[in-house]
Amino acid sequence: MHSSRGKVPTFTMRPHPVVSACLIIILIVGLLLAMSFFSQEDGTGTFKQRGILTLIVTAILSICLTILATAKLWFTHLWKKNSTHARHKQHTKHHPAVQNREFREKR
Repeated sequence: MHSSRGKVPTFTMRPHPVVSACLIIILIVGLLLAMSFFSQEDGTGTFKQRGILTLIVTAILSICLTILATAKLWFTHLWKKNSTHARHKQHTKHHPAVQNREFREKR
């Protein structure tokens, strides 16, 4: 994960595709199920309660999956360049073979 200098997330920080697909499926199924319960209402209030409960559960799951899918965007301190690249560069810079070559070039 890395970003440009203006702290703008790059393409690698897009929402997780599997979690996003689950979010869409849960939204569609939850809304269709709630509409089904509301259409079956016969005046007793039983199906209305089931429909409301279905909407509440769908909303809670949708919020959790939205946070999970966009988790990378919530933590801006992770937007900096890959730390392993910096460590590799530092390792290469201080490697004995590179230092010996630089020492020979100075002579």
